[in-house]
Amino acid sequence: MEPNEKIHNKTNPPGTRKAARDQRKAAQKAERKTGKKRPTQEQKPLYNPFFAYKKRRFPIWQRLIALIALCCIALAAGAMLGYGGFGHRNPFAVFAPDTWQHIFDFFRTH
Repeated sequence: MEPNEKIHNKTNPPGTRKAARDQRKAAQKAERKTGKKRPTQEQKPLYNPFFAYKKRRFPIWQRLIALIALCCIALAAGAMLGYGGFGHRNPFAVFAPDTWQHIFDFFRTH
């Protein structure tokens, strides 16, 4: 192949975007000449950017509920670790109302 022939070559190598575009244009031209439309089984809807979304696996309301539940679990686990682990007391005593009354009394008096 001569150097100039490479530059002025009208055919594109297969698998490139330009080759695909050229094939589409040729098919459209052939369609216009024959006047026949390609048989389609299902018409594609018009592109609308507001409705072009994929259905989520988990809806947003489920994600919010999961986030709130995880925050509550983390809060309870942190309170149990702080009161039981670092405070050297029973970790399940953090759920007793007397414990919280004692904590609030401590903050009010000091």
